[in-house]
Amino acid sequence: MIPKTIRIGTQIWTIVEHTSKEDGMLYEDNYGYTLERRNMIVLDKDASDTRKKQVVMHEILHAIRFTFFTGSKMNPKLNFEDTEHYFIGMYEETLLMVFKDNPELLEYLIS
Repeated sequence: MIPKTIRIGTQIWTIVEHTSKEDGMLYEDNYGYTLERRNMIVLDKDASDTRKKQVVMHEILHAIRFTFFTGSKMNPKLNFEDTEHYFIGMYEETLLMVFKDNPELLEYLIS
């Protein structure tokens, strides 16, 4: 079962499911999105279970970035190799923290 809320750092994020009929942001190849101002992750209710897990993981990475790495914290002058290592470094600790703080999320993703 998809957790209804998760903790990322000091922020609580809500996970909701909508259908494409009730949410125009969900369409053919868009199975979810993250609203930074509302601390909300939206998933396509009609997507397959395996697709939802992939989308949850994708949107959590957006939520981590919105929580920890917004605005001036980003460095637009990085080259590809630097950018790759920047993002790996950004997510290695924060993703471990998210999984530690939300064991039901990890259980859902690997089930």
